[in-house]
Amino acid sequence: MRRLLFIIIGLLCLIACKTDKTSVPQDFECFNQPHIYIKYKQPINGYTVKVMWLQNGEVGNALFCLEKQGVEYYYFAEKWTDRVLYDKGNTYPNNTVIELDYTAKLENEEYLSDNSPFFFSDVDFDGEDEFIINRYKSGSRDSNAYDVYDVSPYGYFMLKTEAPFTELENGQCKFDSENKTITIYGSNGWNNIINKTYQLKDEKFELIK
Repeated sequence: MRRLLFIIIGLLCLIACKTDKTSVPQDFECFNQPHIYIKYKQPINGYTVKVMWLQNGEVGNALFCLEKQGVEYYYFAEKWTDRVLYDKGNTYPNNTVIELDYTAKLENEEYLSDNSPFFFSDVDFDGEDEFIINRYKSGSRDSNAYDVYDVSPYGYFMLKTEAPFTELENGQCKFDSENKTITIYGSNGWNNIINKTYQLKDEKFELIK
């Protein structure tokens, strides 16, 4: 996984060295995509956050760099945007540097945030905050979907690939810290509602109903 990450970083660094006046070799046109740089003005959970965003309309691939106490964390996200950029609907010139105010998770948003582009939250009841990417309008019926990562002290994120963390959408799930359960609401048709409840047992979530 780390090897793949470094390959991605290397490719994106190659893109960063390109300018609008520099053509790419034949069959490599996909790497000639405009990119901008985003720096958040405020530290987030103690991290300084910078993003290289390959804008493609209102969304685009993004390479995150989070730095805390001299340790850098890198993360590659597909189809990511900051809600501020999405709402503005602007197309930015290549190599533009943008400083943004971070949209923090609201006090009444205990677990998931609707508008934060990314945030830290303890969604698995282990007492440690996970790093969560908000994939704006990537869920069902234009809801937000989320990628949840455990944070390693050694400078990398570990994606949670098991349910219920692969099924989280805003307004479509309920967290119960007392019983350590997560309920996912969904449907496979107009009238067929499906609810699934997962409970933390022996450090793993099991489907209980």
